Amino acid sequence: MDGLKYFQVQMSLEKGSHLPGVNITEYFTKVEFVSAVNTQISPASYVFLVEYENPDVFDKRIDLDLSFQIQEVLLKTDHYAYVVAKLPGPLGALVQSTKGCWFASPSSLSRRNGLMWTIQGTATGLKEARDLISKIIPGELKMRISKTVASDWISAPRLPSRRHEVMKKAVDLGYYSTPRGCTQRDIADSLGIRQGTVAEHLQSAEGSIINSWSKQTIDNSHS
Repeated sequence: MDGLKYFQVQMSLEKGSHLPGVNITEYFTKVEFVSAVNTQISPASYVFLVEYENPDVFDKRIDLDLSFQIQEVLLKTDHYAYVVAKLPGPLGALVQSTKGCWFASPSSLSRRNGLMWTIQGTATGLKEARDLISKIIPGELKMRISKTVASDWISAPRLPSRRHEVMKKAVDLGYYSTPRGCTQRDIADSLGIRQGTVAEHLQSAEGSIINSWSKQTIDNSHS
């Protein structure tokens, strides 16, 4: 992947109020890019994670033909769903038509943070995309091309297999839910190990995760 760079755009909903994609937030609190499905068709199709307050949102007519055409619901829960959707709006068309660039993570649109859009590609392709975006969205925009991605996502540290197993079981049983769904004794009984062993693994895993979070947030704040 040498020679490829990242281009990020950050924009408030107010700044992009003239774009058709802004009305996506009328239905979903957040839409997050997951993966490309088919970029050989126009408009291209992608997998998105959508979050919402009302699980009945899909039972109503979603009038997003100009911005977010949902083709299929892959998985649905009370608060989020994975969907396949097309992006027929100007920004989606811009990326698809510009040689040498494509969508990448993290890219999302939310009521709270507006648009955070990441594109990966060659320096030439990204420069062309940046120039075209400046025409679609006039005025000052927070845009940059770099070798790294600035993100509020935090990469989880790699844990030893046994520690990972204990942590995963704790999450699955609701140990970190509010209210707490299980005790350390429940986790121990489920795995057939001592409660003290569970406590040691959880403490070590939590320490690794917190230290990783602290380091990454400090690094990002200075990038």
